[in-house]
Amino acid sequence: MTYNLLEGSGWMLKIYQVDSFTAVPFGGNPAGVCLLDEEIDERLYPRIASEMNLSETAFVRPGDEKNTYGLRWFTPKVEVKMCGHATLATAWIHFTELGVKGEISYETLSGKLGVRYVDGKIEMNFPSDNPYRVRIDEMLGRITGVEGECYYSSLTEKLLYIISSKSKLENLSFDFSLLETCDFGYTVKGLIVSSPGDEKFDFYSRYFAPWVGIDEDPVTGSAHTVLGPFWSEKLGRKNLRACQLSSRRGELDLELLPNSRILILGKAVTVIRGTISI
Repeated sequence: MTYNLLEGSGWMLKIYQVDSFTAVPFGGNPAGVCLLDEEIDERLYPRIASEMNLSETAFVRPGDEKNTYGLRWFTPKVEVKMCGHATLATAWIHFTELGVKGEISYETLSGKLGVRYVDGKIEMNFPSDNPYRVRIDEMLGRITGVEGECYYSSLTEKLLYIISSKSKLENLSFDFSLLETCDFGYTVKGLIVSSPGDEKFDFYSRYFAPWVGIDEDPVTGSAHTVLGPFWSEKLGRKNLRACQLSSRRGELDLELLPNSRILILGKAVTVIRGTISI
């Protein structure tokens, strides 16, 4: 069943804004969470996401069994196949606002995603993809102004660019339109730039996705499905602590599992509770 909800229909939907991968308001990555009883008119998803004007808005509806839900994610521009911070935000609402108990299973374009509430954090079980080496270092070096080594994740369609230091990563600034229009020879929907860590974090990163309307994403769960296996192999460890160095900054705990799976853990804060009128 699909609701024929269009502008002026008089419907009101519950909606939240949650800051993900942070323990304090106005940090981490904000996501919208829109609660549905059933699917709505396809034209409304991008319109609501555009109205929210966040990197992603999640739309969640009950499934056929207990603690199962259908979950979709939209940027203000397009629907995406995977979004970590909006999944965390959705689970946060389910566990802390709606009182759901036990493990949740989300049916998504990336398959089933299992989520639990563990010691004040959301634990998400995602598919991981260890990227492979691609020889486009010079091209990315010209765009970013920093030398590095490039890898590609075919599952997430993201480039991973490894540079030498946190300071270079923090100071990174370049032309996003040049990045978006460049032909890399691969389907690209995002660029992860990462550097080695220090005594506090195992590695640092930033994430850029002008292809889907997001110049820089504050904290990106899906990027860590690529970063996790890469740095796990480099460092020889299964448990990692990560930091994404956007202006809002975010922190993540990672655990590599067998069969190309990864646990991504983070905190969240609900900052807005309300309704949206259609």
